[in-house]
Parts: sequence; structure tokens; C-alpha cells
Amino acid sequence: MTVASIDLEVLLKGVSRGEWVAISSDMIRVLAHGADMQLVIRQANALGEADPTIMRVPDPTVALIL
Repeated sequence: MTVASIDLEVLLKGVSRGEWVAISSDMIRVLAHGADMQLVIRQANALGEADPTIMRVPDPTVALIL
């Protein structure tokens, strides 16, 4: 099994922190982004992507403690 790495900094260039992002299932391109998650999902679906990866762009100035 080969594990691919994805450079999110490159993929998410031009997307503002805090926005929701729909990424293609092959993880190659951003399909849609914006403040409303449901709208982003609908836009990705309208482009023919039935199961996009959805994420919120993190703010690099905020630390997460899990």
C-alpha cells in the first residue's frame, strides 16, 4: 500500500482561514470554498463530486489541544 502526502498549504492557497472547503475525492483540487458549509457541499455536488472531502481551513494563530 502506498501512502500519498498532500501539501495542504499549496492546495488551499487563496482560501481564507476559517472558510469551509470541498476537496475533490482524488485530493487534487478545491471544488468550492466559503463561509457556509452546506453551500460549499452543494456547489461541489453540482460540479459532479458526490463525496467531496470537507474541511474547515484552520487559523494558524490558534493552538488546538486534543
